[in-house]
Amino acid sequence: MSEQQELQHPKTVEIAIQNIRETNQYNEHSLVLITGLFSKIRPNFYGDYQKAEDTLKQVIQILENDPTTRRKLRYLFTQLFINSEILEIFILSGIETESNFFVEFRNRLKHKILPADRKKESLLRIIDTIFYKSTDIRWIEKIDDDLWKQFFSLLKLHVNFTNREMLQKLNQALHIVSCRIVTLSMNKEMRGWLQKDEISFFIEQNRLSQNIIDFKEHAPVIKEKYDLLKNKLRRTLKHCEESIRQIRLQSTSSGTSLQQTYLLRQISELITRLYIILDISNPQPESNSLNMVKLFQEIVRNENTKNSLTQLIKSNIKVLAYRIAEHEHDTGEHYIITSRAEYIKMLKSSMKGGAIAAIIALIKSFLHKLVMAPFWQGFTYSLNYASGFVAIHLTGSTLATKQPAMTASTIASAMDNHKNKSSNMSELAILLSKVWRSQTASFVGNLSITFPVALLVSFLYFLIFKVNIVEGAHAQELLDWQNPLKSKCLMYACNTGFFLYLSGLVSGFFDNRAIHGRIAQRINDHPFLIRFFNEKSIQKLAAFTETNMGPVMGNIFLGFSLGMAGFFGYIFGIDFDIRHITISTGQFAIGLQGLAYHVNPLDLVMTIIGILSIGFLNFLVSFSLAFFTAAISRGIRFEQYRHLMTYLRRLIARYPLDFIFSPKKIRVPEDLLKKRNKQDEK
Repeated sequence: MSEQQELQHPKTVEIAIQNIRETNQYNEHSLVLITGLFSKIRPNFYGDYQKAEDTLKQVIQILENDPTTRRKLRYLFTQLFINSEILEIFILSGIETESNFFVEFRNRLKHKILPADRKKESLLRIIDTIFYKSTDIRWIEKIDDDLWKQFFSLLKLHVNFTNREMLQKLNQALHIVSCRIVTLSMNKEMRGWLQKDEISFFIEQNRLSQNIIDFKEHAPVIKEKYDLLKNKLRRTLKHCEESIRQIRLQSTSSGTSLQQTYLLRQISELITRLYIILDISNPQPESNSLNMVKLFQEIVRNENTKNSLTQLIKSNIKVLAYRIAEHEHDTGEHYIITSRAEYIKMLKSSMKGGAIAAIIALIKSFLHKLVMAPFWQGFTYSLNYASGFVAIHLTGSTLATKQPAMTASTIASAMDNHKNKSSNMSELAILLSKVWRSQTASFVGNLSITFPVALLVSFLYFLIFKVNIVEGAHAQELLDWQNPLKSKCLMYACNTGFFLYLSGLVSGFFDNRAIHGRIAQRINDHPFLIRFFNEKSIQKLAAFTETNMGPVMGNIFLGFSLGMAGFFGYIFGIDFDIRHITISTGQFAIGLQGLAYHVNPLDLVMTIIGILSIGFLNFLVSFSLAFFTAAISRGIRFEQYRHLMTYLRRLIARYPLDFIFSPKKIRVPEDLLKKRNKQDEK
């Protein structure tokens, strides 16, 4: 190990302190020695912050009793930080620099492999070198702030933002940040979202920022006039923030995009940074209240996460995820039944969906008989699935497995509305019973028709052509594929649940795009359509596209995901396939006819159990994923819902049939809140 490596990675904190005490070389060794000291304060596991805190206490104690080491360490810090480029803190640290989400994503990915080039005197480079682990901020923030204050005070480390050189850097930062705000507000997309008077606020903030800079540089600073200018700028920034807030509110009805979310967040960050610069650039020393500890923590946090792809996605995708989840919530309300009339309507709708699902299963069996390359076989399966799922949507039919991704968002919405209101948990419990009842009705409707229709068509085919659709080994395979003892159907059912969840997201995404992209208006204004069709026909097409674009695209995505799953498993050599309850039910019926009903009783029972288990897993996986997506997009926390299980148990005990059939009397929260008998009182 070289001498520099020994200084950077000393064996103990005492050795790190000794290295500092014995050094007489500052310029080249300052960063190495400080890095070595913090490497010993850093715990082996970031969660063990108590160890880091104890080590910092030990360092403080040594410095209190050793003036020589204290003086040398202070000089090392001075050499690094006073002579470094501090402007980057205000214009780069913690702020996304690119005007496009995907460019920022690409840059972060690139810098994960090869760090960005930074000048030797860059303060951010120094911070990166000392706190090079992405988890450093976790233990730094866990250490008591008073300990950090004691450490910095002991070394007399502070940043003086009132000296002339520092004020010049702050003026530069003020100018750069203000110009970036006005540049982003002039972005083509931003101009489309902002009103004319709102654009003027972004231009005005830039003019006022320049006035403040000119005032400080070219005139004696009079506190009253300076405060007046700052207050004008603050009021203008408030108007800018209000404009951004209005755009975000409008996105709930007009849709949003990743680029919109990214730009609005970037402008908000820059406005916040402008406030910080204004707070610390006051030329009156008594007004300078910047906390050294908070500044230190903020810089480390920004540098630790500067290349984080997770943080970038999480911070920018939330609004878009919320809008997509809202689409699912709006759609999900149609799948929740309350009255008996709605229950019967759901059954009829599900029966129609079951009939179409039976046709899908029959067509797939015919396609299987054709000799095709694996890709074309998967492609024809995909067309079959996609056409069937789109037909189910366009005919107003219901497919049970499409419901969970929609109803999950409705439940998340209800939880969001009932935040911190445990008294409303009874209402939420009733909603859950409605969702379960709706799901049960749709499953019953689907399966009660899919099986007999597939069986009847198979039987008629045999009567007409004197041959079964499937026979022999393949007929047995159709049963074995649904038998958990003979296949991995339960694992494949989970795969299907995942694709069902994704199809819900795709539906929400395209529904959002239809609204945000003003697809209907653009169809109405299309010159080709205006030339060849009358206004009423164009309006019908526009309305149909806006209403159905999301669901149709979601169903096409689901069809191709299910149809091509086996092909991708084949080309990658992995055991990957899908099982969908209605398709499996149809294949079960076709296989029974192909075997002339000569089936081992155990195989028959296990196949039925397998099909029901497939349905349950289709539901569980898609519902769980959709629910957590909707909950995360709304920022829902689950701690306050522990009382929900109490009301659910009470609802099951009092009205168990509510989870299967619609009650004569619509349930209200009071039905669960009132005490019905002595057992309830206990």
